[in-house]
Amino acid sequence: MIDVAQRAKVSRATAARALGGYGLVTQATRERVMAAAAELNYRVNELARSMRSGRSLTIGVVVADISNSFFTSAIRSIIETASKAGYQILVLNTDDDLERERDAVRVLIEKRVDGLIVVPASQNETEHLIVQSEPEVPVVLLDRRVDSHEIDFVTTDDRAAAGAAVRHFAAAGHKRIGLLVATASVEKYSLTMPAHVVGTVLDRVEGARAALAGLGFVTKPEWSRYCHSSVETAHEAMAEILSGPEPPTAILATNEEMALGALGAAQELGFQVPEDLSIIAFDDAPWAVVFRPPLSVVRRPVAKLGATAVELLLKKIEDGSYRDSQVLEAELVVRRSVAAPPGR
Repeated sequence: MIDVAQRAKVSRATAARALGGYGLVTQATRERVMAAAAELNYRVNELARSMRSGRSLTIGVVVADISNSFFTSAIRSIIETASKAGYQILVLNTDDDLERERDAVRVLIEKRVDGLIVVPASQNETEHLIVQSEPEVPVVLLDRRVDSHEIDFVTTDDRAAAGAAVRHFAAAGHKRIGLLVATASVEKYSLTMPAHVVGTVLDRVEGARAALAGLGFVTKPEWSRYCHSSVETAHEAMAEILSGPEPPTAILATNEEMALGALGAAQELGFQVPEDLSIIAFDDAPWAVVFRPPLSVVRRPVAKLGATAVELLLKKIEDGSYRDSQVLEAELVVRRSVAAPPGR
């Protein structure tokens, strides 16, 4: 900074104002300082700046599965919203592994991020998310809530959305309705729900079950599977469901991997969508609208989720006592993957 000031023939304070874009500096002086900085290949020492200001102007994002289009879109929204506020983003992926999440949180705090946005891998293992550090690092959860009341979150009303999907199946005449549920709590797949699942899984399953019970429908365990979140596992699980003596005529898939696996298995076994099997998936993946037939989906406001998480976190960065959580609505988008069941 001193070298830049000397070459531009201004004081150090003036050089700092010109380079920092604050305070009163004439246009001619600013141009002279910027030219001197370019000649000297001057770069701001961000570490020194953060040590002086107490802010690094960075936000850490810990995401469960960066390959999933929902999280990819959410990260894009987070980056765009944070950038408008002058913040940069550091993103780490956990593959829904709790130990990797703990490591990611620790690393980002060591990087002196000003706040964290986390997609938690566990409903109840949250001690690492209640960050005790100096300075304090506020945390906002994205897409999932946890059992702790100490951590704010931004998510969607997945329970209501799952219920709406089931009722849409019922309105088309379906009574044999199954679930293909993504969860990191199993290595492959299971007929029963694992004991420990994240909030989104719990909400979607409970919402579907409540709607089925309200309609007076009988549900059979063999019509559903709880799967590791991969297309290959979902394909295998769905093939098993459809090979049963009385398979379901409709499937609610809880993410895009489950939907792709279900569609692949149906095609392999000769089931036509929607003539033989109706499908609704959570999240409006880019391919869903171009699939034939176009896939009915539960569309969650992914861009708004990411932006709201950033906006909430920035408020918490400015005011450590600020508390709030947001539950946004999801929308059932009806396309052509649902029709009357066979024989009607």
